[in-house]
Amino acid sequence: MDAILGLIEDIYEAGADPLQWARALISLADATGSVDATMGGQTAALVPMLLTARTDPDYVRSYADHYHRRNAMQLAMHTTPVGKPVLDRTLIDYEAFQAGDFYNEWCVPQDYLGGAALNLATSQGWRASLMISGRNEYGTEQLAILSVVTPHLIRAFQLNQLLHETQSMGLGAFAALEYLDRGALLVGAGGTIRTANGMAERILAQGDGLKLKDKQLVCAKPAETAALDRLIGRCMRGAVTADEGMLQISRSEGRSALQVQCLPFPSSNWWPGFSQQLAMIFVVDPDARMEQQMQRLRQRYGLTPAEATLAWEIVRGGGRKTAAESRGISVATARSQLTSIFDKTGVRRQSELVRLFLDDQSETPISE
Repeated sequence: MDAILGLIEDIYEAGADPLQWARALISLADATGSVDATMGGQTAALVPMLLTARTDPDYVRSYADHYHRRNAMQLAMHTTPVGKPVLDRTLIDYEAFQAGDFYNEWCVPQDYLGGAALNLATSQGWRASLMISGRNEYGTEQLAILSVVTPHLIRAFQLNQLLHETQSMGLGAFAALEYLDRGALLVGAGGTIRTANGMAERILAQGDGLKLKDKQLVCAKPAETAALDRLIGRCMRGAVTADEGMLQISRSEGRSALQVQCLPFPSSNWWPGFSQQLAMIFVVDPDARMEQQMQRLRQRYGLTPAEATLAWEIVRGGGRKTAAESRGISVATARSQLTSIFDKTGVRRQSELVRLFLDDQSETPISE
């Protein structure tokens, strides 16, 4: 029991500091009577990499370069649920496995003649697995030990991911996004929202054009949802530049389309083979930005709420008559309000009012 408690302690130390995984893997190998314990990462885009304490580095390289494609155990793990330890002989045709090149050229020279495996995580085409290998056939004893430490291994691995994302994101840097005049969202694997600034939360809360469904971004139009998913997927692969990652999301009648930009979020491996890609999404609501600018003009020139609203409608591109219809007031009332707006702002034409707004907008810093 003391050995198991010590192993669990080593596992959580590795969860807090990935550099400690070598020690935890040695403890796991010793506790199960194994030669070595190995953690491996695999994605659709990257050749699998191994983190191992005792395997010869030359064998690690040969596995990545050649033998991973011949490892029936690895392939079989693709159908194994996360958190379920399995023995090699119950998962694959072991006689056929022993007849193959991988077993005879890679496993036998290292005395890796029996083993068990466990999936720690699997999501959107990438996975993390753990394998213990030894000289003897594994049975219920090794499986029982692996079952006891499985939840701790998974929690430690998740802690690694959380710490990595926090360090990559920089909470202080992301907090600064609260001062942007646009929504900002950090998206992880599968399009799940990890965090968002206040502006993004307000945009999503409106549910007009862009909203959250099961923690994922969806648009009002299925075609736009598909286009957004494709864009996020390309960002996850680092295949989008600043000029390419733009998309417009339509909203209800009378409202301007949301302008969406998706960019790959800088990320570094916390150990080989386990880099979870992130994407940063910026959402601009032209109507909200215009409303903010009109609020500033109202405060600067002493406009009444009705006058500011009329000025906003005119700046949006409608004339006095169109603005009156949009506001549900008579043309005469609109004329009276516009005269008051002219007197307070010092302009005499609608075009000058629009120019005043644009000049004020260009002089306003992004953050306040």
